[in-house]
Amino acid sequence: MLALLLLMIALLLAAGALLIWQASIIFSIQIVDGKLRVRRGDPPRHFEHAARDVVRRYGIETGRLTAMRTGEGLRLRGSSSIPREAHGELQTALQRVKVGRRRRKRRR
Repeated sequence: MLALLLLMIALLLAAGALLIWQASIIFSIQIVDGKLRVRRGDPPRHFEHAARDVVRRYGIETGRLTAMRTGEGLRLRGSSSIPREAHGELQTALQRVKVGRRRRKRRR
């Protein structure tokens, strides 16, 4: 009986941790045959353009990019098929993204 209770508590803690981790993901982009496909979220246009340019220049055919919110700001996680130099350029492009601020319309 006690083992079953401990197992249920462990499963609830694991589910809570998974929920918190999923909430920290801003957007996810998958690279298939050298083309970008947004899998989750809404990446900024200038980041998509930068990513498309980096994928073309480095000849990346497959991979995944995930932008996550951390205590220090945004962090980009990439698959192992993305070269370090390309990952550095993409991380720099991500640092220019302003997340959590509402976009204001310009007055004419």
